[in-house]
Amino acid sequence: MSGAGAAAGLVGSAAQTAQTQNGRQYAPGSLNYAQMDGMANPRRPGRKNLLAWAPMRNGFQHDSVSHALSTIEHLGYVSQLYDTYIHTDSQPVTKHGLFGSDGQVVYGPDLNDFDAIFFFGVREIDLTAEQRADLLSFIHDDGKGFVGVHTATTAFLSWPEFGEMLGGRFVDHPWKIITAPIIVEDRTFPATNFLPPVFMLTDEMYQNRDVDRKKVDVVLRLDTRHLNLKQPDIVDKSGDFPLAWAKSYGKGRVFYSALGHDRATWDIPDIQRICFEAVKWSLGLSGHPSIAPHPERPAASAPVNLAGPLPPCGPAWAMETSKGK
Repeated sequence: MSGAGAAAGLVGSAAQTAQTQNGRQYAPGSLNYAQMDGMANPRRPGRKNLLAWAPMRNGFQHDSVSHALSTIEHLGYVSQLYDTYIHTDSQPVTKHGLFGSDGQVVYGPDLNDFDAIFFFGVREIDLTAEQRADLLSFIHDDGKGFVGVHTATTAFLSWPEFGEMLGGRFVDHPWKIITAPIIVEDRTFPATNFLPPVFMLTDEMYQNRDVDRKKVDVVLRLDTRHLNLKQPDIVDKSGDFPLAWAKSYGKGRVFYSALGHDRATWDIPDIQRICFEAVKWSLGLSGHPSIAPHPERPAASAPVNLAGPLPPCGPAWAMETSKGK
């Protein structure tokens, strides 16, 4: 046996000899699979586990993706609230243990070991039917968290259940990158309660469809009063452009933010905090009550500017190389 047939045989053989401990199935020899990190179990005491998942096989790979993932990882590291596992592949999106393409055991966590997902995926993503079921069950049945950013609404457009889980679908970015006011509609939600009522931001402003205000708590909305709504690529002429929302999905918590197209956006402290607080909320660390859907709310004041991007920081021997450039 050779090629794909051999690999399939190895995977089948490994799966048949999987062991069970405390009701959890493990691949052979992986009962202590976290030993590679020097741990006897898949999580450090007092910390949650976050899967930062950014499958980029199809569509446009944004320059901001790597910086966004590293920013979320760093915030978990310095806060000591969660440990982040970064993947641009979809291998951990399973509840059935990890196996390599050669059928060998992969010593790493799967969905059973994660508490939330931070998702920066784009367009169509290869998942098996079992993986799709595991992903939705992870949120809906297990009560875990899901935080999608920017291109998340462009993902899995051929999979209706994913759109239902996320709460909206990408249509277009009719004005491309613009500077415009953003209205904070919910100033009680943990990811927005520190923001001014209206703030200015330069970003690629998404138009999303299927955002049902009776099912989601819209926390940020683009102020379109001074924008051209007569463009042919604008589907909703009402001017209601939700940019961020929170929702329940079964037992789980779901948050989405359209912000973050440009790499520099992820250096703005308030934008970092939006996603950090959203991750905390999705992990159940905020103590915030259930989300509260509501009708469109007007702007409460004139827009103000947020603090600018943080300057790069690091050891002196690294920073020296940037001088003079």
